[in-house]
Amino acid sequence: MSLFRKKKEVKPDLGTLLSELNKSLMLIVDKSLLINNFIAKVKQICAIDRVYIFLLDENTGKYKLQNSEGKAEWVLTGKDKLINWLSINEKELIISRNPAIVSYFSKEEQAMLEAMKAELIYPLKVMNHISGTIFLGRKTDDTAYMQEELDLLFLMFNQAAFAIEHASLYEMQSDRIRKMYRTDRLATLGELAAGAAHEIRNPLTAIRSTIQYLSKDFKDDPLKSEMVTELISEVERINKIVQGLLSFSRPTGLNMAEVNIEQLINQTLVLAQTKLQNQQIDIQYEYFEENTTILGDAEQLKQVFLNMILNALEAMNQNPPERPRTLIISIEKGTAINTNTRNLLISFEDTGKGIEGSEIENVFNPFFTTKEDGTGLGLAISYGVINRHEGDIEVNSIPGKGTTFIIKLPQRQ
Repeated sequence: MSLFRKKKEVKPDLGTLLSELNKSLMLIVDKSLLINNFIAKVKQICAIDRVYIFLLDENTGKYKLQNSEGKAEWVLTGKDKLINWLSINEKELIISRNPAIVSYFSKEEQAMLEAMKAELIYPLKVMNHISGTIFLGRKTDDTAYMQEELDLLFLMFNQAAFAIEHASLYEMQSDRIRKMYRTDRLATLGELAAGAAHEIRNPLTAIRSTIQYLSKDFKDDPLKSEMVTELISEVERINKIVQGLLSFSRPTGLNMAEVNIEQLINQTLVLAQTKLQNQQIDIQYEYFEENTTILGDAEQLKQVFLNMILNALEAMNQNPPERPRTLIISIEKGTAINTNTRNLLISFEDTGKGIEGSEIENVFNPFFTTKEDGTGLGLAISYGVINRHEGDIEVNSIPGKGTTFIIKLPQRQ
């Protein structure tokens, strides 16, 4: 007879878990934190290890995976059969009980469900539209979902749908405020820059002329001649900064005409071809939109694209040999701005060192740079160009993995 008793498995207290979940849904406004907290509670309550949440991306109209776990390529659209079925039926789908429905989905969707080992799909519905979907895997004990478990889950899902929607709205509003503040701040800095550039330029011209005149006396003295050359080089560097300040503070007008963005990117890549080859950069294209024509200033947009490419090269310059040096350029259709216009999204995604979270807000500020010889004006000028096109630039970055700049430009439908 064994002297040891088998220790009973302690089940989580549902009342406590639900109370904690309700508090998190009410108090947490950070969307990522809210989603992670919600997923953790679902796993505790139902003894499952696979939970995937897709939310509608307002920029593209696609449903994107929020807790990627290395599966960021999983994307759903409103045109997909799975989302279409959920929109029409507005109820859960249990995979093992509905093989005929699953067979209706596309092969890609079926493959995704198999990779997820999904058993339960539930639509997140807010204000009569599907704002997202939740996929649950099979239970760890291989038992079926009981009705009381489903009732509890559906209650939690419906509460979570509204909480996540509120968090998303809060995120959007905070983003709008940041952009308004950034635009006002850049306008103020532009005025200061214009005055500073004017005051610096005049004496700088005199200094350069004087140094060049005096250099004639040092032709026979190698040391002094080298010092003069260095002085002129530094003056040229200051002049470059002044030119940047003038471009930032007094932007030229837009010469608007029809521009094919795909062709413009190809032309820009030709300009950077030597540097791309020298650094052995692999360029990948992901063009999801055939119509890439917009109204814009081709030369100024080309300068923006060139700046994005060169920044990506700089970010990947220090990659260790085992890390890829890949620049992914994508073009896709964004959501509608109004009945006649929608956004065209142009993304530049690198596999470089990334940007720390504390520095993200500063990347468009004049003179902010992580380059040894950078002026910190390139992105500020680029932001101004896109802003004058009534567009926007967003940046997402994961330190140690890479950075993505997303340019939004209005396009007639």
